[in-house]
Amino acid sequence: AVVSTQSTGTRPIATFQNPVHVSAMAGGKQNKLSKEEELLLQDFSRNVSTKSSALFYGNALIVSAIPMWLFWRIHQMDLYQSAIIFAIGTIVSTYFVAMAYKNVKFVLKHKIALKREDAVAKEMMKKLADDKRMTKKEKDERVLWKKNEVADYEATT
Repeated sequence: AVVSTQSTGTRPIATFQNPVHVSAMAGGKQNKLSKEEELLLQDFSRNVSTKSSALFYGNALIVSAIPMWLFWRIHQMDLYQSAIIFAIGTIVSTYFVAMAYKNVKFVLKHKIALKREDAVAKEMMKKLADDKRMTKKEKDERVLWKKNEVADYEATT
């Protein structure tokens, strides 16, 4: 991926461009991404796994259904008369809360990755120190993968 940085006062902003689009603009040829590059881009994308998505929607449904219980038990509202309003409100708020969880996970994942980077790298280098067949590049890729896995797990739970 092509990375360019811009300075905006206090810190630089990295802009990632898809290599397929960059090469198409440069000379008309299109490069295909290798499987390794696709996996790396997938690890740092905003997409979440199905398991994480189900967890987010489950938690969001619980959070969104609490007001319905409050109106029913505390305010003595009849559920059957207001069922359509409650259902629409609960579905819409569930969607928005789940989207908020996904956005927070993305930011939190990168903050955790920065904090855990040294510890994960040290641990993985201890495990991989005995393997003489593995190149430095492969070791770095494994460390990066493990760092991303740890950050993803900690950001989800």
